[in-house]
Amino acid sequence: MTTPALDRHEQRKLETRQRLLDAAEEVFSRMGYEAASVLDITEAANVSKRTFYLHFNDKEELIEALAMRGFIELRTQAENKEDLTGADHTFEKGMHSVAKLIFEYVQDHPQLMEIVFGRDGSFRLQAMAREFIAQAWEENIARECTWKADADAPSVIVANAMAGMLFQLMCWWSQHPNEYTPDEMAKMYASMLIKGIEVNFIHHNHMQNP
Repeated sequence: MTTPALDRHEQRKLETRQRLLDAAEEVFSRMGYEAASVLDITEAANVSKRTFYLHFNDKEELIEALAMRGFIELRTQAENKEDLTGADHTFEKGMHSVAKLIFEYVQDHPQLMEIVFGRDGSFRLQAMAREFIAQAWEENIARECTWKADADAPSVIVANAMAGMLFQLMCWWSQHPNEYTPDEMAKMYASMLIKGIEVNFIHHNHMQNP
């Protein structure tokens, strides 16, 4: 008979945690991560500092939770994208579609991306991002592809290579947001993965002498 009450209690805790995360994202966007204090966040969330520390040990733990929430949101959106299925679906189109979604998220959350990917970004958050992206790609490969018996590399290596390239592009683009659109970044990423980098240049040894 006590289960419903416990469920309501857990639901309230979850709602409070989400309110703190929402408030933190707004405060960080307005003030910056370093300038923002726990008090700024609790005032924006309309909760006490004591309530904050019931959910997070410190501001760093909160930003990690905020980043993870973003990763999970991205993953859910990617899994639910309608253009990832159909007769004309290809692996390259799928990678482009997912990568575009990721770059759009980077564009829409500049302050959070600065905390993660900026020149003074958190190494822990960067490690979380790389691990999350690699795992997502490995699962995507397992879902959509049959691995060749004579493959040059196992799927875990390929997934980590794909994640490493995407991670570095996210780092670079977060610092140069006006250079290319999310769609252009995604197209270049998917093209390099499928066609390789050599299609973009002519090696000096292969150039004909005049």
